Amino acid sequence: MSSSPCYLDPIVVPLIHRDTKTILDAGCGYGRWGCLIQCNSFEAGLTTEHQYVDGFDAFPPNVKLSSQRNCYRKVWHQVMPSPLQDVWDTVLAIEFIEHIEQDKAEEVINILEKAAKKRIIISVPNWPFFRGGLNQIGGYNEFEAHKSYFPRTYFHKRGYKIIGVGFGNPTNLLVRIINKTKFPLAQPIRELMPRMFLPLAAHIIAYKDTE
Repeated sequence: MSSSPCYLDPIVVPLIHRDTKTILDAGCGYGRWGCLIQCNSFEAGLTTEHQYVDGFDAFPPNVKLSSQRNCYRKVWHQVMPSPLQDVWDTVLAIEFIEHIEQDKAEEVINILEKAAKKRIIISVPNWPFFRGGLNQIGGYNEFEAHKSYFPRTYFHKRGYKIIGVGFGNPTNLLVRIINKTKFPLAQPIRELMPRMFLPLAAHIIAYKDTE
């Protein structure tokens, strides 16, 4: 993962477990979450004096870029599925799981859950959004391809709580009608509708406590 929609930011950061000292950013990409946590940890109400964020990414140029941001304790190259050598209070997998092959993605979720001492937070597209790799800051990134999809029911069965974010699931008829007619929606309504009606959401944020 290299970046993510801005509407995830005000939801994900406050979801970080309040008693968190160490955080893993899986698929850290450009270092977005490390920077946000460094600048906005007060919004999460974190009770520890310092938070240490580690990250890994499968694309070497992203590893180099995030390492230069000075908001991570350490950043390393790793391709999943593969074992993690440590545990963290909170594990973030934001816009990450969909980049793993379908037959390997559940194994990756299991690995990340075991690495989370207190909470795991995952975000994924709310529909089967498959695509190829993309040209990015560090060149063509084959790891940006979307290769898997898990429906909301999958996370419910695993004990996750789910929040819908971003109005715009293109597979939803109401979304298509509103977009086609360019029906005006005030920003507060656009933010509220996906939370109230999950099928309208472009993405879901799934989280659960592991302790």
